Amino acid sequence: MSDAYLPWLVFPPAVDLANTVVVSSAGDRDLLESEEQLDAWIEAERGRIPGVEAAAGRLGAVRELRRSVHELLHARARGRRPPDEERQRINAISAAVPTRVALTRDGRVVEEPDAGDPYALFEAAIARSAIELAARGEGGLSVCGAPSCGMLFLRDHPRQVWCSKPCGNRARVARHAARQRGRRRNRAAGA
Repeated sequence: MSDAYLPWLVFPPAVDLANTVVVSSAGDRDLLESEEQLDAWIEAERGRIPGVEAAAGRLGAVRELRRSVHELLHARARGRRPPDEERQRINAISAAVPTRVALTRDGRVVEEPDAGDPYALFEAAIARSAIELAARGEGGLSVCGAPSCGMLFLRDHPRQVWCSKPCGNRARVARHAARQRGRRRNRAAGA
């Protein structure tokens, strides 16, 4: 799903939540500063994350969950071990909602979360997504190298360094501009 306010909502749930903090050299920007912004994120994620509607009115709790997911995923994307506190918290959230095996009408076996609390279902969905992604490590999870981005993304190929084509274009333009400035300085110094 894509949204004009949150256009990158195409990644697994944990990445989508972590990316509500935009990390860049210009400083971090929080996209969940208010209940209204949380409501917009919930609406954009409706149908993608089980129990997401239950996050409404829980800005503080969602931001705390995001902090743990953000720290865990950024560490793994940079090839570092997951921080113990965040790893333990995410594991505990995941364990709080058991899964059950069920047989569908068409004879398939599926695992379903079994939670009475919709918010616990939401947290567990985010936690399980984070666990799966952290297990990949730097094998597929990466941080965008474009100026003013810093978003987490899943690489399509091993050499991919940008989360999107616009970020790649911005990075190339910035590199070109830096080369031009360097050439001008060299010419001015030589004159």
